[in-house]
Amino acid sequence: MLKCKRLFVSDMDGTFYLGNTLLPGSLDFAMAVSRLGARLVFLTNNSSRTPEEYIRKLEKMGVDRKLFEVYTSGEATISFLKRDFPQRKVFLLSTPSVRKMFEKGGVTLDDLDPEVLILTFDTSITYEKIRRAALLIRQGIPYIASHPDINCPTEDGPIPDVGSLISLFETSTGRRPDHIIGKPDPTILQMVMEDFDCSPEETVMIGDRIYTDIECGLKAEVDTFLVLSGETTRDMIPDRHSYKVVENVGTLAKKIRDHNTV
Repeated sequence: MLKCKRLFVSDMDGTFYLGNTLLPGSLDFAMAVSRLGARLVFLTNNSSRTPEEYIRKLEKMGVDRKLFEVYTSGEATISFLKRDFPQRKVFLLSTPSVRKMFEKGGVTLDDLDPEVLILTFDTSITYEKIRRAALLIRQGIPYIASHPDINCPTEDGPIPDVGSLISLFETSTGRRPDHIIGKPDPTILQMVMEDFDCSPEETVMIGDRIYTDIECGLKAEVDTFLVLSGETTRDMIPDRHSYKVVENVGTLAKKIRDHNTV
């Protein structure tokens, strides 16, 4: 029952908004979760921005800051690095703001003599960065990607994301990442549940991608909802599936209200 849930973990791109536009029912959904007495956490694979940038973006679109928290695959990658590759020098493909986030997070960045390569969603990427990364991958240093999304949804249509760059580097070097941090790996969702002291039974996962959001929720053994407002269309859904399907988060808001009045 949704009225027993304490934590709603939602994707953003294609689920809550598209580009700079809120999707139908998004504000209604955020407020329904709040009225339920639960927490809303946006868990995004998109590592091109910092949590603070996403917070400002959501506020600019009219979402009350008290209604949500944000956790990104970039943050999860920093945690993974500090745990599994402490004190290692890192070559980082990222936007300038995410580079600063890694530095503030205690990661040592070194473009000349790195010991680990990290691939995030670098919307400022250049051919020189691609060339340098490919050479380092060929050298065999540990290679980590923040997430596997092939495309990032935008108002103009899907654009290449980290998964597409993974394919580019694999075509060039023959190597895939040694570790891919974000969804569908359930570890990132488990981190959020631990932070908010919630069990899988108290948690809901919502997203628009079967191969990342939905698979992550199922692997973490939480109730999982697929929305049809983003990448996935109804004809892409297999005949047999163990998750719930709704048109958008507005539909889910209505379900929360209905369950809460039972």
